[in-house]
Amino acid sequence: MFRLSLIACCLLVLCSCRDEFTLEGDYQDIPVAYAFLNPDDDRHFVRVQKAFLQAGGNAEENAAIADSIYYGSGEASVFLENLTDSRITELERVNGEDFELNREDGVFATSPNILYTVLDSEFDLDGGDDVRLLITRPGQTDAVAETKIINSITINRPNEMVRIDDYERPLAMTWSKEVGAAIYDVTIFMDIRELFPADASRNRDVRLEWNLANSFVPGGDQTSDNLVRYDVLNESFYRFIGNALEPENGVVRRFQNFDLRISASGQAVLDRRLQENANAGLTSSQALSPYTNLTGGLGMITSTVSTLREDILIDGGSLDSLKDGIHTRTLGFR
Repeated sequence: MFRLSLIACCLLVLCSCRDEFTLEGDYQDIPVAYAFLNPDDDRHFVRVQKAFLQAGGNAEENAAIADSIYYGSGEASVFLENLTDSRITELERVNGEDFELNREDGVFATSPNILYTVLDSEFDLDGGDDVRLLITRPGQTDAVAETKIINSITINRPNEMVRIDDYERPLAMTWSKEVGAAIYDVTIFMDIRELFPADASRNRDVRLEWNLANSFVPGGDQTSDNLVRYDVLNESFYRFIGNALEPENGVVRRFQNFDLRISASGQAVLDRRLQENANAGLTSSQALSPYTNLTGGLGMITSTVSTLREDILIDGGSLDSLKDGIHTRTLGFR
């Protein structure tokens, strides 16, 4: 089985996102491409579609017809070029459904889900590589985009065990600052065992997902030459658990450990976010021009990586705070 990072799977559907552009007008062949290239994936995918509609057509009706949004076989060729070592390969046109990549319901046709792909074993991507996407069509100007592949992130803190019973102190998280990484997601997964002494058949494991930061961009005091830092108040840890769980008669809860996931994406994602923010608010025009880093087309080609530090423990004093603290004392922690 090939690996696909969670971010890449989610972001492959960005063609149905907030970018808007005029579909109706003089006949033009406009390629639309999205890719989040991850050096840790066993297979790389690129979404390439077309956006054009002759005057007088119905945009919504045409979007629901697969032939209107996808290039047919032989109508477009998609290449990845590694500029670092001068390798180039043509991607294979496939139906993403064959790889369990189904398109979300919406205005666009959901089946087939045409993507372009190559195995990493055939065209490996390494952190630090500069990569170019090239889309060619007979008689048309090529569409081109470049991005830098982000190196794998190393999480430095927290260590194997943390103390979080002092509500006023922060839990500090630090990780390596890799070239090309511009924006981050920070997520904690907590593993909790729920025991029912009166009925062991009800015993279960619960995993809580805490999204601490989506689209975190480090400020001046959160980054150095080689590290990025993110802090969260210890009290927030308990407050999250208190909001995520309900008191339940007869349950004994035991906190097992937590995992920390850091995900990073490239400059194009940050640039897109900044453009969206610039067009938000009371004084904005509310008219978003489509963000693109694809010359000769529309779309976003960037890199992403994700790393997970597993099985982080909290110390005895912190476990006592779960049992007796103001946010969690009714939840049956022992």
